[in-house]
Amino acid sequence: MPQLLPSLAATDSRAVTANNRATPLVQKLWTRAGELKRVGVVRTPRFDESRTREEFRVLKRHMMARMEADAGPYDPRTILITSASPQEGKTTMALGLALSFMFEHDRRVVLIDADTGSSELSTRMKLGDQLGLLDYLDDEALEVSDILYPTSVRGVYAVPLGRPRITAPELMASQRMRRLLETLHDGTEERIVIMDSGSVLSCSATVSLAKHAGQILFVAAMGQSKRAEVDEGLGILHRQAGPIDETRVALVFNKTDRSQSPVRYSRRH
Repeated sequence: MPQLLPSLAATDSRAVTANNRATPLVQKLWTRAGELKRVGVVRTPRFDESRTREEFRVLKRHMMARMEADAGPYDPRTILITSASPQEGKTTMALGLALSFMFEHDRRVVLIDADTGSSELSTRMKLGDQLGLLDYLDDEALEVSDILYPTSVRGVYAVPLGRPRITAPELMASQRMRRLLETLHDGTEERIVIMDSGSVLSCSATVSLAKHAGQILFVAAMGQSKRAEVDEGLGILHRQAGPIDETRVALVFNKTDRSQSPVRYSRRH
């Protein structure tokens, strides 16, 4: 199977082939229409830089420990970020985590916008009008390289949502979605796939995606998230995409006050 991310070697000096030599297949930087692929914009979350960087680093270490120890049926390198309700900071969490993984020199990151309710990640990255995930899942003629974009951060790649479809939940539950994730993980290079999804109580596609995820970050905004909604959301995931336990899901508390850490982590018991 051809390597996908090394085809973007022209924008990433760490991209290598199996024989450890860079292969700048620049043609992969062009769309099927003959236009230069757009570069996704990835910006640092607007928090106190040093403190927030360390908080994301702590979160990352928990997730990497799972990747190294997990031997279950789900691939822990596939991370789903969700919440009970909208506007709880999922997209900011996805970007912050991606930037933290970026500092791991032996790993690279693929950010997937899978939030059919808002596609905020695509909008932030200036890729909202590009071919993306739903286009690929609905069109067998498209290849993974058609929806994979370089970003302004070396080692971080993006898959935008694509054009909306009423069949999005079914497409995300399909075998083609599973094969996409397997393809992104294929090869000797360590790749982390982070899926920014919709909230469980308002987006049925999220449950479909959870069936593919080895790790689930469940974001709860302090002073905003209601305990009953968090319990309901976790219950839905457990019943329809479970088991959901401490080996697979973690609660991340967001929007804490300035006297506390902006991002806090807790295992789900």
